[in-house]
Amino acid sequence: MKIILEDNNLKFSKKLHNYAIKFDNFYNKKSITKNSPKFLNDSIKYINTAGGKRIRPFLVTECSKLFEVKFEFSIYAAVALEMVHTYSLIHDDLPSMDNDDTRRGKNTLHKQFNEAIAILTGDCLLTDAFYVLTEFYKNKDPHICIELISLLSKSAGSQGMVGGQVLDLFPIEGGKNNINLMNEMKTGALIKCAALYGAILGKAPVKDYNNMESFGIALGKAFQIRDDILDVQGDEQELGKKTNKDKIKGKLSLIDFYGIEGAKKLARNYIIEAKDIISSYGNKGSNLQMLTEYIIDRKK
Repeated sequence: MKIILEDNNLKFSKKLHNYAIKFDNFYNKKSITKNSPKFLNDSIKYINTAGGKRIRPFLVTECSKLFEVKFEFSIYAAVALEMVHTYSLIHDDLPSMDNDDTRRGKNTLHKQFNEAIAILTGDCLLTDAFYVLTEFYKNKDPHICIELISLLSKSAGSQGMVGGQVLDLFPIEGGKNNINLMNEMKTGALIKCAALYGAILGKAPVKDYNNMESFGIALGKAFQIRDDILDVQGDEQELGKKTNKDKIKGKLSLIDFYGIEGAKKLARNYIIEAKDIISSYGNKGSNLQMLTEYIIDRKK
């Protein structure tokens, strides 16, 4: 059984890699504008070449496929969401935040350029993400456009990612409930948004919208637990960044309450929940099924 899973994960890794190449062609065109200052464009080009797994945009396009939405229609929503995610990583690495020197094996943006351009590059990607949404969807379907903007702004702002980052930097207390809340906001909000984008783009009925929401929540929880495990047990060379950062800073994670094996079991339960939801969509959800296994077994 383990050999089969490892083989499937290898096949999916190649599939995700091929998707990332296809996605990046769109992403590089839409995240860089001709009329921007050259220094800003150089900064964006640098952060784009750092690559990434592109899990969130993959979620957008694959969840959209469940509702017969073509790649050519969902890709712009995927690009906008990934722009917001990239901005969050740039700011997360800043000296005033996590103070990281490397990400994905390369210098973080503020180390490669300077802190000011890193802040402004993040600001640019966040702001231009909403322009990407309006430019493409406003004439296609204004209602969809408004829903996409509303959900992304909520997921990225005070009720989502930014609020979660504040809780990470200034935790209320170290209880499990507060750690779960922080995880749901900081990491889970954009993953849930990615899944829900499929339902919005496909004009899915309420039942399917709720399914995508539950799927995104379960996936986000499993993703964060795996991140926490990798921070403790991961290989720095493979991760492309330092490990044991949370422990050094005295931050608590669910591992402190459940232990490594307990956390792995908890993550696996979330993955089972996610897979159960997607199973109702049959073969259309096969890539999402493989994604769930990839998330729980990934090494970076």
